[in-house]
This record gives sequence, structure tokens and C-alpha cells, in this order.
Amino acid sequence: MDWASNRKRTVYFWGVVLAIPVLILIWIFRPEEGFIHWLYPLFILLCVSWAWRLFHKAKLESIEREVVATTAAFFTIKLGYYFFWGDLTKNWVEIESTYWVMAFLMILLYIIFDARRGLIYSLALFVMTLALGLFRLGSEIALGQHREEFLAFVRSEMRLFAMTGLLYTLAIIKDQLADAHRQVLQMHALARTDPLTGLPNRLALSEVLEEASQHMFGLYVVLLDIDHFKQINDRYGHDVGDQVLKEVGRRLRSSLRKGDMLGRWGGEEFMIVMRGESQHDVLAAVERLREDIAFWPFDQVGAVSASFGVAEGHIGDSIHNLLERADKALYQAKHLGRNRVELSPA
Repeated sequence: MDWASNRKRTVYFWGVVLAIPVLILIWIFRPEEGFIHWLYPLFILLCVSWAWRLFHKAKLESIEREVVATTAAFFTIKLGYYFFWGDLTKNWVEIESTYWVMAFLMILLYIIFDARRGLIYSLALFVMTLALGLFRLGSEIALGQHREEFLAFVRSEMRLFAMTGLLYTLAIIKDQLADAHRQVLQMHALARTDPLTGLPNRLALSEVLEEASQHMFGLYVVLLDIDHFKQINDRYGHDVGDQVLKEVGRRLRSSLRKGDMLGRWGGEEFMIVMRGESQHDVLAAVERLREDIAFWPFDQVGAVSASFGVAEGHIGDSIHNLLERADKALYQAKHLGRNRVELSPA
């Protein structure tokens, strides 16, 4: 579960928890009103259910939709009740407060849904409240009755309609900003990803090394080069050579320890950035990587091996020196017959 979902869940939970005592107090102190007396206990039980499910990590999307649908239905019924039951003038405080709940509900719609669906559902709320008000006040205003209430009704409807347009505009801007942010993240990832193997490329590895240089002790850089790769390309073609590169990357990635980083340094050369307290354990892990490449034959080309050069970082060391020692160790592994692991002297 991501950070945004956790934050939404927390906000929803405390919002529902704080609403429960408010609803209970209204129900206790205003039992004479039929709507409150009969329907508020049901709504309180629903709020308790939502709080319980939010606390126990139930699916957030289903709770959101249930809350919105139930709340919209509940307060639409409440609006209709106070429009048509009892004295309209005395009921207007409740009607006005219900309009504010509808405005809050519109905000919630745009939080939960995308801009298009938020607009559709907000307009549906607007149309329902408009229809209820016109049905109740339309004929009476023609007779000169409830003019103040009608003006208040018009103001409330205009406020809802304005909010619908404003929220839709803000939602469109939010969606555009989110799309732009995603594109930036994609471009950032593409700039740091090798397109053939899908591994981090030289730029990404360089950034990791730069960050790791703050703590050189226990840092290991491993350079590996596929043995006789030029002969593979010359004999089988570059397409087969590309498949070998991808398969080497796949085998290395599947065998890495947690916390190690693998990338393609360039050509047929890969790099692994590792950390370890024991030189013996690091060399054993690199040896397993070598075996994973050499043990199983590759499609079309048969046996493939790689040579590994390992350099250990020390306090006061530099990344340049570390890479230089790893490269010399790799050259030594090639010189001594290939398909082996060599550790650079300190």
C-alpha cells in the first residue's frame, strides 16, 4: 500500500470517527424530528461500520464508493424531507445545512473519481437538488409565497453549480499536472535504463557510485565482461549477441543478493555495486554469479562465460581509484584464462 493511500485512509478514518459523536448528539437532543429520530441511528451504524473497515484495512476504493453513494442518498432524502414536511420557513436552517453537505460531497467526488466522472456525479447532485427545490417552490413563488426561501434556494443552487465548474477546472489542472509529473518520471527512468537489458545504465550506476562514495568502507565494485563476445557476434550475428546480453542480465539479476545493484556499464560489460562486511562473503556471492552464467548453456551459442574483477573500497578512497582497480582486476581475470573472479589488491 502506497503512502498516498495510507494518508487517505487515515483522513477518512478520523473524519468518520469525529462524525459519529456529532450525529449521536443531534439524535439525542432532537428526537422530536421524525427524520432524525428514525434515520440517524441507521446512518450512525453505517459510520461505525466504515470506521471499523477502515481500521482493519478493508479495500479503500469500495469504502469510498459506498460512503459517497450512501451519503448522497441520505442527504438527498433529508433535503426532500425538510422541503416537503413541516413548515418550510422553520425548516430552512436544516435545508441550508444540507446544501453545505452537498457541497462537501462534491469535493469528495473529485477526490475519489477522475475529472469526468466527478463532473457527471456532481451535475447529478445539482440536478436532483434543483428538481426538489423547484417542485416544492415553483408553484408557490408564482403565488407570491416563500420569496425569501426561494431566493435562498437560488443562491444555494448557484453555489453548487459554481462549485461544480470550479472543481472540474481544478480537477483538469490536477490531472494535467499529474500527467506531466508521470512523464517527467518516465523520462528520468528512460534516461537511466539500458533499452536492451532493462537494467540501469552507466548514468544510473554513476549516480549510485557517487552517492555510495560518502561511505567507502564496505563498498565493493564488480566489473564483469562476457568472454569472447566479439566472436559470438561475428559467428552468430548481432541479434543473437543481443539475446546473450539479455540472458546474462537476467541470470545476474535473478541471483543478486538483496541490496546489490546490477547495471550495464557498456558493450558486453556489466557492473555490480555491492556492500558487505566480509570480503569472503562478497567473493562467494560473486563466484555464484559466475557459475550461474557458465553452468547452463545459452540458446543457439552453447556455453558462455564471463570474467569478474572485484575492488574493495577503503576509507579515503575515491570512486575513480575504485573503478580503476576493478578494471585492472578484470584484466587480470582475462589474462589468467577467463571465466574466473579476481580481487584487486588494496
